[in-house]
Amino acid sequence: MKHREADLLVRDVLGKIRNHEIELQKECVACHVIFSLKQNSGRSEQDAADLLSDILTHDPKLNSEFIEVVEQIHMRERGMGGAFAARERESKDSYLEAYFSNVLDELTSDLHFATYDVILRKLLLSYLALYLAQTIGVDYHAATEELYYLLRKDDAKNSKIAYLIAKFEEKIRKQGSSNSH
Repeated sequence: MKHREADLLVRDVLGKIRNHEIELQKECVACHVIFSLKQNSGRSEQDAADLLSDILTHDPKLNSEFIEVVEQIHMRERGMGGAFAARERESKDSYLEAYFSNVLDELTSDLHFATYDVILRKLLLSYLALYLAQTIGVDYHAATEELYYLLRKDDAKNSKIAYLIAKFEEKIRKQGSSNSH
């Protein structure tokens, strides 16, 4: 699938989501767009996510439309936190335990297959998205998309993240060398 075809697919899927021609149930807007790209292009999920990010980065108008649909679905039309709160305690505990294990499994896998700077960036972006979710009162998926929207819109933010990661690395190296003495 060529870049232009992928761009058109993103626009089409986004429009159908906005107009409720595609019912997401509880699925995430961004995830649905990524899975649509994956299915139609034969790419991996990560490659489809990278393609979506590239398309949105190079088209600020589409980036704005994308985040508007995310906000429409995740913020205005859903009250996802309420669904969790309504569960019985046993169900809540089971849900929390499953996702706790999933996160640890994913980080363990990252330790084997990713470089430390990639892991650190992932943790930092997760922290930023969580902070946004808490402060603006949205679900994590919506906050993550808001964060990515901001990063696509302003590359200086990516530079600040890279600078912070470099400072973390510097501190780790200093502590490592002082501990080896």
